[in-house]
Amino acid sequence: MMNKVISILSSIIFVGIINGDSFRLHLLFTNNIHGAIHEVPARFINPEFSPILAGGAGAYTYVNKLRDEAKAGGDAVFLTDAGNLFQGTQLGTQDGGSKMIQWMNWMSYDAFVPGVRDFDQGVLNLSRLSEKAEFPFLAANLKGVNGIKDNKIIDINGIRIGVIGLITPFINEGLLPENYEGVVVEDLLETLNEQIAKIRKNVDMIFVLSHLGLPYNREDEYKKFINKINKGISVPIRNALELAHYTDDVDVIITGGFNKGYNTPWVDPNSHTIVVQNYGNLTGIGHLILNIDKRQKIIKDYSLPTKRGMMVNLFTDDIWPNPAISDTIQNWVSSIHPSLKSDYSTQISQIDNKDCSFNEVSKKNNDYSVPSVGGDNTLDIITWNMERFPLKGDSTMKAVAEIILDLDVDIIGVQEVIKIGDFAKMMSWIPEYDFVLSRQSSFLEQAIIFKKGLLTVLGQDEPFAFDDYFFAGRPPLVVDFLYSCGDIKQEICVVNMHLKCCGDGLYRRQQSMKQLHGFLMSKVDQGKDKIIAIGDWNDELQDSGIYQSFSPFLNDRENFLFVTEEIVSDSAQQSYPTWPSFLDHIMIGSGFIDIFEEKGTVRSVNIDDWIGGWSIYENLISDHRPILLSLPIN
Repeated sequence: MMNKVISILSSIIFVGIINGDSFRLHLLFTNNIHGAIHEVPARFINPEFSPILAGGAGAYTYVNKLRDEAKAGGDAVFLTDAGNLFQGTQLGTQDGGSKMIQWMNWMSYDAFVPGVRDFDQGVLNLSRLSEKAEFPFLAANLKGVNGIKDNKIIDINGIRIGVIGLITPFINEGLLPENYEGVVVEDLLETLNEQIAKIRKNVDMIFVLSHLGLPYNREDEYKKFINKINKGISVPIRNALELAHYTDDVDVIITGGFNKGYNTPWVDPNSHTIVVQNYGNLTGIGHLILNIDKRQKIIKDYSLPTKRGMMVNLFTDDIWPNPAISDTIQNWVSSIHPSLKSDYSTQISQIDNKDCSFNEVSKKNNDYSVPSVGGDNTLDIITWNMERFPLKGDSTMKAVAEIILDLDVDIIGVQEVIKIGDFAKMMSWIPEYDFVLSRQSSFLEQAIIFKKGLLTVLGQDEPFAFDDYFFAGRPPLVVDFLYSCGDIKQEICVVNMHLKCCGDGLYRRQQSMKQLHGFLMSKVDQGKDKIIAIGDWNDELQDSGIYQSFSPFLNDRENFLFVTEEIVSDSAQQSYPTWPSFLDHIMIGSGFIDIFEEKGTVRSVNIDDWIGGWSIYENLISDHRPILLSLPIN
């Protein structure tokens, strides 16, 4: 058994005298940065009068000042990142993460483990990033990616530390299949034990750098985990909390995978392994001080850098951003144009007229009998919150695929996709349709499903990704389509969103709608007024004044119309019957208002009526009903 912590200081700052037999190892850790190295208001502190987060330039200041102080005092600094590095802002995704690696090189990171979303632009891109990095990419259980190492042994003040990388075995759940083609992820515990056996004789301590995550409510989740074990239930390891239970030979697990951070470490009651995880989006940097006994080669205890805990917020009031780094990052951000290009004329001229016969889709394997609601001479759009898709795995996927074919609509805006891989699998069963997936969401994905025979994607964007607090980390997914049927060609802008619910949700929804109104008005001013905004708005149109978030649009009826106003008071058409309430809305721009008022229709699609009742529908598919808009297109 490896040497372990022999005493734990869990809530006080270490103030003892360090002698020549001991030193402090400053463990610094980031995770789930999601491309957020720019300076941004810390709206989670005070949404109206927000302090400014110093971003990557502030992190640079903090780390290098600490390195200078540690060196002067005979101490050391060890800096790691636990994955999900670049997906989340245009800054990260625009060049596949290269700028993020450049920043990490400036920071002199010691090690990195890839996260699930670091595969977003494919295996070759991840390999390319590893080549650009001046630090090792570690993941011992990851096979099929060039440039990834199993472990790294480092010498810190005479203490040899073996750092083993581990990635979640469930990357298929969070990725499109084409982005991890040829990748194999081996068993966590088997891999870890093999690595320990290889390096045990050459190291004094073992750290694990993992992309596994500490779950929300770690204490409750641990109790559930132990109860299953005590009952003899086989439990696959899904997070660092569960892995730590089996790691007698591991001193520290540094993890990431969830945006949730903890101000105190988790110390497993069984193995006594220390587990740490920082908060996401670089709102701060994780910092734990390990007191190392050089003679016994053990972690004597740990301390916290502040009275608040080990997550150090990077406020500019406290930590001044390095000017050169700050200017560089700001120049990177300024070079990115957040809005969609407005002129698609050249692109459109190259698209052939499509045969409207493609409007027909095949029906197969019907376990349910859901009537068609799509028309031959209408553009039919649905908004549908699919509640943490897929609720019941394959059963949900098969049911939804069948229902989509039966409904025979043209566009479906989907909210709450949890498992991207399962969503892509489902879409492969309905080849008549394609989809666009959000790229910048950090919590719950959005997608727009569309009929390939009628619609062509011209461009997509997720405005507000650089500052998406008011949108709850889910910036709107904006897609410009060309609708083509015979001689008819028409540009359509579809906006899909999932607004903040609950708690401070009303204020955040109000602010997000002010932002969205300004963005859509810029499109209207360009003559792009055929707009359809759909989604789970988490608000009711029946509420008045300060108690709803729709005012920017309700006060601008010349340019925008909520078609769902017609049905929100009909109890038989509630989009969220569990409450009951109407939270899922469709809004159109001025280019569609006359068409709708003349011959358009809107209604709830009560699928529960056709598949055996609300209880079956809610348990299998969602707690939200789809809402349908039909517009004459010719």
